[in-house]
Amino acid sequence: MSRHAAAVVTGAAGDIGRELVHRLAAHGLHVVVTDVDGEAAAATAAGCDGSAITLDVGDPCAWDTVTEHLATLGLPLAAVMLNAGVALGQADLLDVDPAAYRRAWSVNVDGVVYGLRALIPLLRRTRGHAVITASLAGLTAVPFDPVYAMTKHALIGLVRSCAPTLAEDGIGLHAVCPGLVDTALLGAAREELARMEFPLLTVSDVAAALVDCALGNNPGEVVVVQPGRPPTPYRFAGIPGGRTGKPVPALPGVLPIGNRSSG
Repeated sequence: MSRHAAAVVTGAAGDIGRELVHRLAAHGLHVVVTDVDGEAAAATAAGCDGSAITLDVGDPCAWDTVTEHLATLGLPLAAVMLNAGVALGQADLLDVDPAAYRRAWSVNVDGVVYGLRALIPLLRRTRGHAVITASLAGLTAVPFDPVYAMTKHALIGLVRSCAPTLAEDGIGLHAVCPGLVDTALLGAAREELARMEFPLLTVSDVAAALVDCALGNNPGEVVVVQPGRPPTPYRFAGIPGGRTGKPVPALPGVLPIGNRSSG
C-alpha cells in the first residue's frame, strides 16, 4: 500500500500502542513505531509495513532520531500519538522509590514535552494533530497511585494551556482520558476488578477515540472515554471570580509578568 503521510506513535509496543499502529496504518498512514523495547517495536512495525525506532521518550536528544527518520521518509507528518506511559501502583508516598518516581515523570511528562517540542515544527506544515494518552487520573483523585495521577494532571494542564496557541497555527492538541482499560498495566488488580465485575474499557474503545482525535474527527481538547458511553469532551468548571463573583476570563496568551529579575 502506498502511504500518503506519516504518523508517530510512542509506547507502540504496548496494548493500546499496537492497536493505534494498526488503525493508523489502515487509514493509509506510514506509522513510525517507537518504543523503549526496540525488538517489540520492530515486530509491531513489520505487521503494518511501518518503520521502527528504539526510543526513550524521556531523553530529549533521542527525539533527533525521530525527526531525522521522518526527513528520510519524505512524507508529511499528519499525526503524533504520545502514548508512552508507566504507573507506579504505590499508594503511600513514603514507600515510593525515588528512581521509580523520576522514571514515571520522565516517561509520562518529559516524554510528552520533548515529543511536542521535536514534532510541532513538522505539524505546523501539515496542520496535523498531536494526541496524548492521558487518563481519568488526570481529572480526579487516585489514592492508590498519587504519583501517576500527578503526572496525568500535569498533562491536562499542558494541553489546556498550549492548545489555544497551537490552534492558531492549525495544530490540534488533544488529551484522551480513559477510565480503567483491560491491559497488562492493571497487573494484579485485574483479578480483583473482575471479581467486583467492575466495567473496563477495551483497548479498541480507547484506540478508536485516540485515532478520531488524530484524524480531526473529534474537536475536544480533553476527551473522556468511559465504558458504555461515547467519547465526550470534558467540560471544566469555571473558577469563581474575585470580588465581583463573576467567572474569571481566560488569561491572554502574553502577560507582562514574566522574565523579570527579583530584588
